[in-house]
Order: sequence, then structure tokens, then C-alpha cells
Amino acid sequence: MGCCNEPVTTLTGLPADPTQHVNYERGMVLGVDDFTQEFAYLAGRDQWLARDAVGYGTLSGLRIQFENDGSEGPRLHVAAGSALVPSGKLVCVAADQCAVLNRWLAKPDNAALVNRMLDPGSPPLSPPLSPPLSPPAVGSGEISLYLTLCYADCKTRPVPIPGEPCRSEDELMKPSRVADDFRLELRQHAPAQVEEDALRDFVRWLRRNVSVLDASPPQIADPDAWLEAMRGAVQPWLDAQTMSPPLSPPASFATLGDYLFDLGSPRLSLAREQQCEFLRTAFRFWVTELRPLWMAMRCHRPQYPDGDCVLLARISFEVVWVGGSPSGAWQVDGSPASLRIDESARPFLAHLRLLQEWALCGCDCAGTGDDAGAAFGGPMPLEFDAPMAISPMQVPIQFSEQDMTLDDSQYLVIGRTAAKLALTLPASVPMIAGRTYVIKNLDVGALTVFADTLVGDGIDGLPEFSVKKKKAVTLVADGAGQWHSIGTA
Repeated sequence: MGCCNEPVTTLTGLPADPTQHVNYERGMVLGVDDFTQEFAYLAGRDQWLARDAVGYGTLSGLRIQFENDGSEGPRLHVAAGSALVPSGKLVCVAADQCAVLNRWLAKPDNAALVNRMLDPGSPPLSPPLSPPLSPPAVGSGEISLYLTLCYADCKTRPVPIPGEPCRSEDELMKPSRVADDFRLELRQHAPAQVEEDALRDFVRWLRRNVSVLDASPPQIADPDAWLEAMRGAVQPWLDAQTMSPPLSPPASFATLGDYLFDLGSPRLSLAREQQCEFLRTAFRFWVTELRPLWMAMRCHRPQYPDGDCVLLARISFEVVWVGGSPSGAWQVDGSPASLRIDESARPFLAHLRLLQEWALCGCDCAGTGDDAGAAFGGPMPLEFDAPMAISPMQVPIQFSEQDMTLDDSQYLVIGRTAAKLALTLPASVPMIAGRTYVIKNLDVGALTVFADTLVGDGIDGLPEFSVKKKKAVTLVADGAGQWHSIGTA
């Protein structure tokens, strides 16, 4: 029995344009394309509003920790939560997620990745992964992976649909819904978050390059001079926009070396009563001139890859090759306590209610206001020469009894009640230049501070620094791959 009709081929149309919506007119016959177009317009505006007016990052939950899974070894646990990705899409992880690292390492693709990370000069397998992996040239070492959350969707709820006769069975049913979904991935490289990095650098630049002075008599504000100084800090980026022929490779942090370049001495100075007008000028400069250089998306056009992904953490751990060929495999070398989680580069968004409460009483309650009336009689003065969140009389103190990776929540770290303790510094990148840690050894037998050697960092040019019992050291990041000890006692 043959088919009565010639097979029908449906041409796939162009993607729906999120800048257009359907112009409904009497007598129009609406089809699939019209409904798809209207959804693209409405969803596109929601995403546009979120990414341009709010930003991106973790919204709630998504806490990361390591657990012991018994005989299977360390397990990575990601709590339920939500995030806003750079494209403006919302991502919900409705239930806790777990991954046994030894299972992840046992997959052929991931094992090959570990081989390349530990031995970058090794040639790729040809043909890939066949025959099974043999013992690698480098049989152990430390690797760092980036835990990334990405938006995804999936088609679901199939329903029968009418159509031509003589169809194959898979053409009798079609999905009736598209469900929001997510992907949690361990990657060798972090997702692009240029806008996040540039924003942090802009705030750091203001802290470092602007001095607030008590002037008498009051000085006259000069927004034009402020703008000229700030444009000088990004002149290489501005020049790259007007080059003919265009700069090759294109302007980036990697090719230019920074987002905003320090002014040096003399710095930009302003009188205390000019702070409000200066901040209006500086924020307008960010919105109108700087942010367009580094936005993740302009209107609906992505500027960088990984537009639907956000970084959750960088995790580091030791691995060792166990067994021979073909049954050998990589495994985690150490307990969950020895695995390190670095969330210092993780973008997150504080919700409006939290910021409202902080604006109303947080500064005064935390002891950082000049007086009790500051929270009620007017805005709290901004001091550019010192971090806002840390009072001169109060610094974060943390006692540590187990190995840990330091982040921006610590300042004074005191090691105690341990025979051996390892503290790992974050990468000394431009965005944390000037970050300071004071590390004291209370009674630890051997307290060692490690630099991030995976990116080539050092401490006074060395990979580690030992702090003796009852002694302390102050370490400062230069933002260029080194930590400097500026005082020991």
C-alpha cells in the first residue's frame, strides 16, 4: 500500500524578532508564526528589562558545599535557588542537586579534560577516547573547575496532532509545552562575565582614585573636569572604538590589560560637600559611556559567549590516577574538607527590600555612621578612602581550624587548634588590587598560606608563605599576580 500524497516539507522560518509584535487586524488568520512572534516580543521585553535595569547573578539559595558520600568519595552539593542570567532569563533550581566527583571524573570526556589540564603539552587523543584511556604521563596534581549555572529549556507534554497520512510514528505526536530548565556544569574555563568584572573595577577605581577633602571655603563643583579625568582612565578603550582599521584582536581585558586605569598621583580630589554631585556625574558616566562598552547584551544582541550562564564558584581539588589500562580512572585525592570553594568572582543580586533596610538603618546600626542622626537627618557621607562596610573600629575576624580559601568576607584570619592548616589566597587580579589579609598563627603547628599557582600567582615571588606560632603577617594584593607581605610580627 502506497502513500496517496507526496511528502510535505515544512520550511523552517527565521527566528522570531523580539522587537516586533503582531499587528492584529479584523479578518486576519493567525497561525503558529504569529503566536510565536507575540511570545518572543513579550518574553523579550521582560528579559530586556531584567538585564538592563537589574543586572545578573544569584538571586537566592544555590549554596555550594562538599559532602562525604561514603565509599564513593566527595560529593558536590548545590542547594535549590534561583538566578538571573546575563540574557535576562530567570533560572530556577527547584531541588537540591548533587554530583559525585569520582563519577564525574570517570567519564571519558572528563578524564581527557583532566589529562589536558595536568599536562597541557600532551597531544589530543586520536581517535578520541579509543582505545580506553591509558595511564597518563602526569598521574596526580591539582585541578580547578568552574561550576556554572546555565539556562535551558525542554519540550514536553506530547499531544496528537492532525497532519498528512502516511506519517512516521514520531510525527503523530508533538510537544505541547516548552518548560524552563537549567544546566549545572563543571567547566575548565569560567563563563564570560565582562560586565560584572568591569562594574567591580569601576567601583574599585572610584575608591582608589578619588579623595574626599574638608575644604574651607567651599569649592565650586567642576563636572567637566571630573569627566575629563574619568575619560582619561578609559582612553585606550575609547581609542579602540574609533580605530580604522579596527583593532585586531578586538579591545578586551586581555589585550588592553584593565578596564579603568589608575590616575596615579595626583588623584582626583573633591570637597566633602561635592560628593553628591560627583556621584551623579560618575554614575551618569558609567551609564552613558562605560556600560555600553562592556554590556553582556545590547538591546537583544549578545556581545559575548555564555550569555545564558552565570558563575557559581571555582572549585579546586587534588586528583590521582588509580589503576592501569583499560580499567584506570581519575579520583579525588583527599577528604571533602580538603576541597576548596572560591566564590569571590560570583555575581549576586541583593534584593530591593534588603537594600531598603540597609539604607534606612543599616549604616547606623552597624556603627559606620558619623552620628546617630546620620540615618535620619540626611544621606550618609561616602568616604572613598576607606571601605564603606567596615568601620575603623570594627573589622571582620574569623577563627579557622581547617583548610580554607579566603574571599572578600575575611580580613583578620586567626588559625588555631590544628596540627596543620593551609590557607589559600584568591587570584591577585586587577579587581581585587589592594585587598588586605592579616593572618595570625595562634597555636597551629604548621600554618601555610598558598598563592593561586594555577594562574601563576606568588607571595613575594614564592608559591607559599609560612607563619610561625604566635606570629602574624599582613598580605596585600597588587592586582598583577602577586601578594606582598608588608609586615610580620
